[in-house]
Amino acid sequence: MSGITVTEKTECRLCGGKVRKVFELAPTPIANNFKTEPDADAERYPLELMQCLDCDHVQQRYVITGLFNDYKYKTPKAVAEYLEPVAKRLKQQHPEAKRVLEIGCNNGVFLDVLIKEGFWAIGIDPAADHPSGIRECFTEATSRNLMVKFDLVVANNVFAHIDDLADVFRGINNVLTLDGAIVFEVQYLPDLIRNGEFDMIYHEHLDYHHLKPLTKFLTRMGFTMIEWEHIRTHGGSMRITAKRHGREALIPDEKLDFPRLKSLVEQAKRRMKDVADDNAPLVAFGATAKATTLIHNLGLADKIAYCVDSTPEKQGRYIPGTNIRILPVSELKNQAVLLTAWNYEKEIRQMITNKLIHPFR
Repeated sequence: MSGITVTEKTECRLCGGKVRKVFELAPTPIANNFKTEPDADAERYPLELMQCLDCDHVQQRYVITGLFNDYKYKTPKAVAEYLEPVAKRLKQQHPEAKRVLEIGCNNGVFLDVLIKEGFWAIGIDPAADHPSGIRECFTEATSRNLMVKFDLVVANNVFAHIDDLADVFRGINNVLTLDGAIVFEVQYLPDLIRNGEFDMIYHEHLDYHHLKPLTKFLTRMGFTMIEWEHIRTHGGSMRITAKRHGREALIPDEKLDFPRLKSLVEQAKRRMKDVADDNAPLVAFGATAKATTLIHNLGLADKIAYCVDSTPEKQGRYIPGTNIRILPVSELKNQAVLLTAWNYEKEIRQMITNKLIHPFR
């Protein structure tokens, strides 16, 4: 992957406060850098989490730019089944809303759902692949190119990827109607820690959100978090609604137990060593970004024969930093399957009858 630069982030992205290291994993290759040749010698980059001493926000120590120059991720079409009730709820909660902007639209799965629900919707994403998508990053500067105001701005699992989140919210302020709302989803850090889902830590994920610092950040940007909902996606996430005015939602006490997370990583290493020995050779299902962190931190690079994935753009390529080739699901043989896309376990169970191994249970 060309054009890579690494910069240390020495202050909190949300408030500018000082940060300290609270957790680290083994250095790994760039998670979505799927090469067409075996890539066991790929360069590794640090995975270190820093916590703000002022607002408690957690973020990656290093920012790696150039990650989206050859981006292979596509939102699975199966996600539409989950997004349909989300769009219906938006319609019910915001009955006056007509125009919707989706930040991070990717291949437009949610755009199609929104349009089907009756919204006039467009998206923006540097990897946009949809007739209603604009292929560029959303910033304060690019927001000025949008000639209409929007009643809703939505963003699902996008804000963790953005280095200058304040700039994005200044852009949102430019394009949102006076009574408009922002509705966005981010993974919930306390769930990641509680469940030991350390594979969600990779270089694209710059931020690991929880309610306390996020509420303060929204306030500084001129918005009030009027509602938050704890949802099950990606092992535990939050859906947050913010407006320029309204009563601020109550938030719970949140504990971030990083020693627990470290202990769970060590437990997973021991367990997966035994599982891999008992079920050799394993097959991975899902050429995900999570797979890169999981395989390199659990020592599985030489325990997995191949990986299957339904995304054509990834097939024939290799898991970063390994000799593990990615094949179509139709190539799967009668072998034990490690769920490297465990957040799609339900859908995978409907596709195959193989023995499935969840990495965390």
